[in-house]
Formats: sequence, structure tokens, C-alpha cells
Amino acid sequence: MTTRGPRLRRTALLAAVVWLSAALAGAGAAAPPPGGPAPNFALTTQQNDRLWLAQLRGWVVVLAFGCTRCGACPGVVDGLAEIARGLGGTPGRRVLFALVTVDPRHDTSAALREFGRARGLHAPMWVLFTEERRGEVDLVARRYGIEVRRAGERVEASCAVTVIDAAGAIRGRYEAGSLDGLRRELRALLSLPPG
Repeated sequence: MTTRGPRLRRTALLAAVVWLSAALAGAGAAAPPPGGPAPNFALTTQQNDRLWLAQLRGWVVVLAFGCTRCGACPGVVDGLAEIARGLGGTPGRRVLFALVTVDPRHDTSAALREFGRARGLHAPMWVLFTEERRGEVDLVARRYGIEVRRAGERVEASCAVTVIDAAGAIRGRYEAGSLDGLRRELRALLSLPPG
């Protein structure tokens, strides 16, 4: 009878851990609502600097998730680069484009620098983020409602792009197929004529 009590407690503890793990996996999976504050985070840039999102107040921030080898969202980075080019001289001065890698194991600061150079994603217009400590990127992705899927060497993420205004509030979320809406939102936020 003495062995049954500890065994039941272990079983109950294991069940609680499994339930809590499932709850935490689902927690934070919802995107932050428009009008609410953008969840703050600190990650490492392509220049190997630590940067907090809150340090970007005063700029409109277009925040995307992806990776240098991502096959889930072909065209999102290229679409954002095209939008940036269409904003004239405002990128880097009034709006920043930020890409958080979902594959920090491969996408080090050096790899992101090379990716940015090859794609024309130059600072200060573009900030490419990776993690310094394991798990940082996954935490940021969850806080923004981004689902990250890993299968062996393959890494994919949901392709939502979040617009954060200069005061640090969420203005909108755009899926890969709705980047025209993102273009209009940015032009309105920056008081630029429709283009």
C-alpha cells in the first residue's frame, strides 16, 4: 500500500505536466489585437547587436517572421522589399522592416548579414533578428501568434506580417496574400499619397 501512494502521485504529476505543456503550447498562440501594445522583445541583429523592439519607438515597424531557407512563405520577403522600395526615402527614416528568423540554429548574425546583402535588405531600413539564447525566437513567435513548424532540417512558420505604429501599438496583421493591404496601411500611416 505504501508504493501505491507515490505511484499515484507520480502519475498525477505526470498528467499535470502533460496538461500544462499542452496549455502552454496553445497559450500565446493568438496574435495580439489591433490597437493593443506590441509585445516587447530583445533579440540579436545581423550586426550582432542586442536590440529591444521598444528602442524602435518613433518608427513604424513592419514585423515579419521567416528564415533564409524557408519554403513556407515564398515571396513574402521579396514582397516586403518591393513595398519598401515603393515608399521612396521613408524607409530607414520613418519605417523599418524587421525579419525575425524562425531558424536561429542556421540563421546566425553572420548568415543574416549575408542573406541581407544578397537580397538588398540593408540597414537601417532592414533589421534582421536572431537569438542569442536558445528559445528566445520561439517565445517571440508565440507572443505574435506565429506558428513555427520544425521537421528535421525543415523549418516553416505562418506568414503573417504585423504593422506596429510609431507609438508601439499594433495597427494590423496581414497574411502573405494580403500585402496590398499592408502597402495601403503603410502609406496611410506615413501620410503618403496612394501609390
